[in-house]
Amino acid sequence: MEREFDPQSHPVATEPSVAEQVQSGGTGLRVTILTIAMLMPWLWVGLGLVLIKDYRLTILVYELFGCGLMILLSRPKQMALLPMGVPLSRILVSAAIVGIVILGVFKGTSGFGMDWDYFYRQAQATHLSVNGHFWFFAAFIVLLNPLFEEAFWRGAVYREWKELIGVWPANLISSFFFGAWHWVVLQHYCQPMWALFLTFWVMVGGIIFAYTYEKTGTLGAPALLHGLGADLPMVFVVYDCIQASQGVLH
Repeated sequence: MEREFDPQSHPVATEPSVAEQVQSGGTGLRVTILTIAMLMPWLWVGLGLVLIKDYRLTILVYELFGCGLMILLSRPKQMALLPMGVPLSRILVSAAIVGIVILGVFKGTSGFGMDWDYFYRQAQATHLSVNGHFWFFAAFIVLLNPLFEEAFWRGAVYREWKELIGVWPANLISSFFFGAWHWVVLQHYCQPMWALFLTFWVMVGGIIFAYTYEKTGTLGAPALLHGLGADLPMVFVVYDCIQASQGVLH
């Protein structure tokens, strides 16, 4: 007599995901993919600012291809936003302190020692001005950019490096590259020494965000700290730079 087919005893093979294939592909493949992923923002942002010359398209290309593509290729189910793991009041107070420091340094150095003529020319070349588009992208930067960047830099890059080399080495290498791609933007609008100075502090911010992610286990806390403590004050910094450059030159 023929035996009936039991589906439970013959499980159907499923195609492994891209992330699972990378996981099983060995350390060399994972390191190669991570390194390429960390360098890709340089390409997308450089393409937007240097070739396309439009800050709006630069933001969109970076978010979609620099962050979004890598998020899809990783393990998005492990990128929970909640629970934040720490009291909301602590995040808000920390963000307020960081924001006040950023704005204080900006005001105390007369706009980071900006060359207003240079900034004005670069802003004009990339269509950076205070208009409807500016406020739309300002809202995008504060509300959505932290989610994209934290999911990519902490939820994907940092987490993958941590599995390979441990917590603090992963924090340092991911934060270095997180800050380094910002240099492409900063040197486009600031003088070289100020661009390097600000890039260093973006790297420090990356270390803080990764530490927060590690301690809380979810992306909600670093994303909120990122948005309110860094991106929101930087919107005001850019706004003041646009207004000041127009006032000085006209």
